[in-house]
Amino acid sequence: MNPTATSSHLALPDLQGLGEHAPWLLLDASDHPGAISGMLAIGERRRLTLSTATADAFDQIGAFVGAASGRCVGWIGYDQLRADPMLDLPDQKPPHVALPVVHWVEPEAVLAFKGTGPQASCHWLTAPDDAALAAAMESAVAHPITAGPELHDGAHALPVSSSLHADTYRAAFEKVHRHILRGDIYELNLCRELNGALPEDFSAHSAFGALVARTLAPYSAFVTSGVVDILCASPECFLQREGGRLVSRPIKGTAARMADPQADAEAAERLRTDPKERAENVMITDLVRNDLSRVARPASVEVDELCGIYSFRNVHQMVSTVSCTVRDDVCFADILRATFPMGSMTGAPKLRAMEITAVTEPVQRGLYSGTLGWAEPNGAGDAGDFHLNVVIRTAVIDRAQSRWSVHVGGAITALAAADSEWAETLLKAQSVLEVLGAGTNAAPEERTMQGKHG
Repeated sequence: MNPTATSSHLALPDLQGLGEHAPWLLLDASDHPGAISGMLAIGERRRLTLSTATADAFDQIGAFVGAASGRCVGWIGYDQLRADPMLDLPDQKPPHVALPVVHWVEPEAVLAFKGTGPQASCHWLTAPDDAALAAAMESAVAHPITAGPELHDGAHALPVSSSLHADTYRAAFEKVHRHILRGDIYELNLCRELNGALPEDFSAHSAFGALVARTLAPYSAFVTSGVVDILCASPECFLQREGGRLVSRPIKGTAARMADPQADAEAAERLRTDPKERAENVMITDLVRNDLSRVARPASVEVDELCGIYSFRNVHQMVSTVSCTVRDDVCFADILRATFPMGSMTGAPKLRAMEITAVTEPVQRGLYSGTLGWAEPNGAGDAGDFHLNVVIRTAVIDRAQSRWSVHVGGAITALAAADSEWAETLLKAQSVLEVLGAGTNAAPEERTMQGKHG
């Protein structure tokens, strides 16, 4: 796909017309240029909120969804792994914008839609009792607002603070690299938190529209919960279940898009053939195969696609697809215990990588590296079909404090170089920071690695 050949504007449901209702807007990319599809959820019939990691959290989520009358939406933060009895992790600082580790909602109303505007196709997954609310939700889809890029001038971008600035990132990288060379691990996803203040005229809804217009990421989401907004432009699928089939699509390998079609095609081909990127992807694909095998019928785990190149509006990504048939005795909690968090966000071996992460990264990841999505009851007290993303390329915004938090990271292997990994974090953060009124070069600590090392 040539990024210059596709309109950067999209017609998004007008959430501002929904008044005080807290929306969950979960999007899917559409095959039609400039269009989107997805679901809009409003209100709360019930909720499950766990402020800290809890040993039985996955069981509670499965029971909560299983008791619902329709589709539920929710998230699981990365730090739920702190309840794993096999891990003994040190304390880390909390992220600058904190959220409950687990939060699931049975909405009052859920409207699925394909496209927006007068020709949109809509159907109710959960119809509300309130006719006015139903009309408002249908109107939000039928009368969308146009979302453009709304990029801020980088020269006037607000300051950005980082939990790992250039020098401390390099030290953390070298520490991880030594673990790899000793054989403790063979891959680790090293992440850092960025945070800053919001512009005075900031609109979360407008910023989300600009973010989706720039990325058209297939697992995007806009969530309002209390005074916190979540703006997610994730291209990665953690888990999708349809009937007995379970699919995971790990991403490892990122390259920037180019305006020139020939240069863009060459960038994609370089990514496809890059030994380091392919090694990263194969390692994590094998990890995901192992995770799925714990809940799969014998001999049913398959790698449907290995190291495929998928081109989004802002980046090329290397994506593999792994699937299996789930055993009849497996419940939703079993699947989460076997697979969470996504291997692409930890490293391998998984447990040791998570331990090293906790002593290398100074700030907890919070929602980042966790998952957000939907699940439906199966009629027997458990979740049935579900679709969960990997929370990356995401801003968490505290409206009361006028602050934001963004995490970004990348995989370290034996072939990795600190300069390249630093540059990759800047590329991944760019679209999110620009719609926040910040920029990857806004603070001295964000310029240092570029200035010293290219």
